[in-house]
Amino acid sequence: MQRALNFRPEAKEGKSVTLNLTPLIDVLFLFIIFFMLTGTFKRVGELQLSLPEAATAQVAAEATDARLELVATEDGRLLLRDRTVTLDALKSELTALLAEDGERGILIKAESGVQHGRVVKLLDIVRDAGFAGVGIGTHSGVAGDSLR
Repeated sequence: MQRALNFRPEAKEGKSVTLNLTPLIDVLFLFIIFFMLTGTFKRVGELQLSLPEAATAQVAAEATDARLELVATEDGRLLLRDRTVTLDALKSELTALLAEDGERGILIKAESGVQHGRVVKLLDIVRDAGFAGVGIGTHSGVAGDSLR
């Protein structure tokens, strides 16, 4: 006699099939860590400044991330650590930051439409607050190359 083909295995008593998800979750966490470390992030709230060009501009020797940035916009605003600050309160803010963080440089980014006298006044305030390493942010003459 012919036997019927039985494609369904008979259930064995006491044995159940389990799926271990731990290795899958481990791999997913590794992917998340990998993409977080290799991804590039845009600075939130960054201003698009129109910095003046300089044919002899050079990249600063120190890392620019270790420097404070003082931004002067054409509409008269001053930004220090992404906060608006007045010209009168600037010296006290800078003195407090210098006392808090120790010796750091500062980079003044003034848009090309800011008056020269205002930039000189900012330089005086920064030096009077105790900062020795003062830089001016420019764009180099090479297309696509920007300096901080």
